[in-house]
Formats: sequence, structure tokens, C-alpha cells
Amino acid sequence: MTPFEWLLAAYAVALAINVIPYFMPATWMVVAFFLIVLHLPFWPLCVGCAIASTAGRCILAWTSSRWGRRLLSPKREQNVAALGSWLNQRADWRRALEVFVYALGPIPSNQIFIAAGLARASIGPVAAGFFVGSLLSYPVLAGGARGVNDHFDNLFLRAWHDPKTLILELVSIAAIVVFTRIDWSRVLHIPMPPGVDQPKAAVA
Repeated sequence: MTPFEWLLAAYAVALAINVIPYFMPATWMVVAFFLIVLHLPFWPLCVGCAIASTAGRCILAWTSSRWGRRLLSPKREQNVAALGSWLNQRADWRRALEVFVYALGPIPSNQIFIAAGLARASIGPVAAGFFVGSLLSYPVLAGGARGVNDHFDNLFLRAWHDPKTLILELVSIAAIVVFTRIDWSRVLHIPMPPGVDQPKAAVA
């Protein structure tokens, strides 16, 4: 394959792993892999993967909004709907800024987009913040991984077999479960959004 074809393959992988919610490596690790193993052009790889990963996360949020609620209990649906109402009340620039700061780190962003999709929050500012954050973080993290790999032979490639990767993904799943169990209407002191039934009082 030519370098251009490998770039397209990298973009396709970045898109796919951001659509799949669990057990996927962080996108910066994929960027680093193609950078270290195949020596692809640095900036086309980083910028293209940032675009592809943002598109993948938007698809993840869209699929979560359409089918994710079938997996939630009525109580969890109420909590997520309240969170979505709170998110939509915030200024667009604040949502974008908060996601931007989050995307600067190596922490998986799947729970943010799943929650946004389930809550039917406006995805535009979230996607914008994620894209800009990824555009800055991928070159730093992938470039740093390449530098470390150059000094310590195959250190990066050996990390793919580390069981800690699986543990981090399991923690991510647990975080999503906890996230949907929080009573956001009570925590954020906001009324339930229209169209969501209030919890019924217990019958003595």
C-alpha cells in the first residue's frame, strides 16, 4: 500500500474505534501506532484522525440518542434527561470549552458522547470542543510516544499487550453506569424537562 492508502486506512480506523463505545484503544494510540510503525506524514495523520474521530463520536452520540434509551431503566432515563436539560441551558462556548479541556488529556471520551446522545443534548459545541482538543492533543501525545519509542526500543508496541489497557476500559464502562445513576435533577437543582414522567410515589 502507498502512504496515501495507509493514511486513508488510519482515518478509517480512527472513525471506527470512535463509533464503537467499549474496548477500543484511545485514538492517540492509533495515531502513534501508524506514526511509529508505518512512518506516515505527521500532520496529515494527526489532523485527519482528529476529523475522523470527531465524526465517529458524533455518530456514537446519534446512535445513543436513537437506541441507547432502550437499555436504560425509566429512572436512569429521567436522570439523563435532566442532565441534558442542564447541558442545553449552558452557553455554547462553555460546553465547547469544557469538552476542549477534557479532550486535551488521554482520558477516553466515549462516556461524554454517549451521555450527550442519551440526554439529547446539543452536539455541536461538544463536537467542536472535542475536535479542537484532539487537534492539539494528538500531535503532543503521539509525538511524545514516538519520542519515547525512539529512546526505548519497542516500548510503545509492548504496551498494547499490557493488561492495564483492559482494566482502563472496564473502569470506563463502570463510569458510564455510575454516570447514568446520578440523580442530576436533584444534584443540579433543575426541574425535569417536559415529556419526562416524574417518579411515582411509593404506595404504602
